[in-house]
Amino acid sequence: MEYMHFKKGTLSLNSFTLLLPQMLHQCKEQSGWTIIYLALLLATIVQYFYTAYSQPGYVIDAIRDGNEMHATFVNTRTISKQSSSRGGNLGQSENPNSNSSHWFKIVSDLYPPGSSEREWTCPYCNIYQPPRSKHCHECDKCVLQFDHHCVWLGTCIGLKNHCRFWWYLLLQTSISAWTIILYFYFLRQKIPVAWWKDFLAILALGILTLIFIFLFLLCIFHSYLAMTNQTTYELARRRRVPYLRYVMHSLIPL
Repeated sequence: MEYMHFKKGTLSLNSFTLLLPQMLHQCKEQSGWTIIYLALLLATIVQYFYTAYSQPGYVIDAIRDGNEMHATFVNTRTISKQSSSRGGNLGQSENPNSNSSHWFKIVSDLYPPGSSEREWTCPYCNIYQPPRSKHCHECDKCVLQFDHHCVWLGTCIGLKNHCRFWWYLLLQTSISAWTIILYFYFLRQKIPVAWWKDFLAILALGILTLIFIFLFLLCIFHSYLAMTNQTTYELARRRRVPYLRYVMHSLIPL
């Protein structure tokens, strides 16, 4: 997608340079809109890298964080009981192992009532795999609330970066729509140029329009997923995901 975006920008630059004198004159007259357009373009590029280098939320990291929190809790309870013992007040003792299965309890509660359980161990990572997670073969890790692996961004889209991905789609769609409007505006100027230059400008406009339609539909689709608390993987594999088999016909959002 980003390759197409920069390709689109190259085509735009080639066609815009054909009208460079007129464009410079228009930019001077409408400097405010030019600054806003350039700011939106910069925000789109920044959001691309911000999303591409973000973590989707890996199961192994969540388990590691949970174990560290448990170790901190046990150490804190030990120090607290030692301090209470010196003061002569033992207080209410608590079993240090009471939270050892806290991660497993959270995972078990994610299953809908009456649903069939599945094998919770990932055959590739050999770790406990919660519902809504899936092993990504490109990343070679299990991803929490797995949505899809984006080849354009080079990373998985999951629990932690789905919101960032949505913002990237929104910005990309907006800059594409604005660029199409600029194309139409300058093409309507009917400036006499060579026929092949008009052909290149129209070809670039056609490619950009297809990109915009794809981005717009993708943005609408992920907005629907966010509002209904679903993922692309769950929507596409609803009949094959074990924990969704008993809630397929439910009217309650997932």
